[in-house]
Amino acid sequence: MATIKLKVSEKILDKVLWLLGQFKSEDLQIIENDGKFEADKVYAQNELRRLDSGASKSHSIDELDELLEKSIGQHENRIS
Repeated sequence: MATIKLKVSEKILDKVLWLLGQFKSEDLQIIENDGKFEADKVYAQNELRRLDSGASKSHSIDELDELLEKSIGQHENRIS
């Protein structure tokens, strides 16, 4: 199944929902909006601003692996 998101005017919402309700449930499911999309969108926009401004930095998988190996090595030496 494919998933789409529609932005519908309040004045036609009841008509759109009625139309969608005419389909069988195995062919179409109405997924309620939980607000998570908007929260995720705001978070992503803020993170992009941080990257663009230089307040944040991204790492490749290889760079991250190297950083983690160094950090683990430092902590292993303290425990031993």
